[in-house]
Amino acid sequence: MKPLTRRRPCAALALLLLTVAVGLGAARDDVQTTLVYPPFGHCLGMHRATAFHLFLYLGARTSFDEPAGLAAVKLDALDDPSTTSDDDELTVYGLNSGACEIIFNTSLVNVETYGECGDGRGQFRNPLGIAADRRGNVFVADTGNHRIVRLLHRDARMEFVKSFGSEGRAELQFSTPSQVALGVSGTLYVTDTGNDRVVVMTSTGQWLHEITGDDEGELTFEHPVGLAVVEGDDPWISRRQDFMVVSDRGGGRLVKISREGKLLGTAAAADLPLPSARFDALAIDYYGSVYATDRPNGRIHKFDSHLRYVTSVGNSGTGEMEMDEPRGITLWRRFGQIFITERSGAQYFWIGTDILDLSTSTEGIRPGEDDVRLRYFLTEVARVTVELVDSDGDVVHTLVDNRRRATGENVERWDGKFGRHGGPAPPGVYTLRVSARPTYSSGEYFQDTAETPLTVLMALSH
Repeated sequence: MKPLTRRRPCAALALLLLTVAVGLGAARDDVQTTLVYPPFGHCLGMHRATAFHLFLYLGARTSFDEPAGLAAVKLDALDDPSTTSDDDELTVYGLNSGACEIIFNTSLVNVETYGECGDGRGQFRNPLGIAADRRGNVFVADTGNHRIVRLLHRDARMEFVKSFGSEGRAELQFSTPSQVALGVSGTLYVTDTGNDRVVVMTSTGQWLHEITGDDEGELTFEHPVGLAVVEGDDPWISRRQDFMVVSDRGGGRLVKISREGKLLGTAAAADLPLPSARFDALAIDYYGSVYATDRPNGRIHKFDSHLRYVTSVGNSGTGEMEMDEPRGITLWRRFGQIFITERSGAQYFWIGTDILDLSTSTEGIRPGEDDVRLRYFLTEVARVTVELVDSDGDVVHTLVDNRRRATGENVERWDGKFGRHGGPAPPGVYTLRVSARPTYSSGEYFQDTAETPLTVLMALSH
């Protein structure tokens, strides 16, 4: 299966997402487009929640107090099997950690809260991680109470089911568990931070095993916090990829391992091209790329499926394409929708793509005798078109027509010929124009474009 690209109505944290109109079109060179805001028609321009918007929905019932983990899911209970028109209606659960509660939408226009501070039923203490499935099961890493809490969301209400765990190092004991992930199989994964391990259990709380590093002992976890997991049977992960990624060492390292414990890759925050980078919360997209929040720098770092660095998005702040201490992150892989919690709010993005480092191997080409290699870097898998444009702005030849290209460096070649019979291009000054559209929903509304000049020279006579 592949990510869907038909038009999506608004997928909300119940329309808590701000009232700024943003249209998507061809990107300028100075605009970062790896993540983009949805077009105005999708959510009437709403893409950022602030304390003001929370007050509009919930009044004085609560306020943002240390927002933390997020989970997004399409609930079976909200699906109409006779149509696909409502398949985008996501339920988003966000932890308001300082207030010991969950904020969640029960429809596109209604928001509710659940929880209070304490250690009993329906209570939490500094909860940091949350996961959910389509049947309404919700799991919370109740960090301060050293346990995992299972809830059930049904009939627009949250109900306590059970909790499991106590403080300690033995089976079904935890020391400040930070994050929780839920596989499509129903398997539960927990970063047991104080015990330097990832705990694997069933959704009913049955202990399965622990992972303290890779299976050959080359790497051990050191205070793991961030966690994201994909299982091969998930219909919304390409090539049946099956792995987990963990951030540890105070956010200084990313570790990718198979669920069987094989080390698949690492990445160090110190190697990123900015000071004091840190990996906090994690998410995985349809193609296996990894996203990590960086709270101190107000950024999202993106790595490909091999943990090779791709790019960083955003800057610290509260303006457009800025992030104010990003905390939690969740990604709905089917449509490429991303939700991020901040110091006092949340943001909503779509996955886009950037064309970076466009260059040619030569400034001039003699048709039939030379060729030109066009190099560019994509920050996301995209459908690419490469056109030759003359000095009047007319497209005179298409080198690449809507072909899928991978994240990372790509190379296109052209020998200077075009037309039905492959004749040489007339001498002159042209422009090579590269356009890229993401394969997610955003591809219907957005494309990035980059250009570079090319001179076609007179072919040498023989």
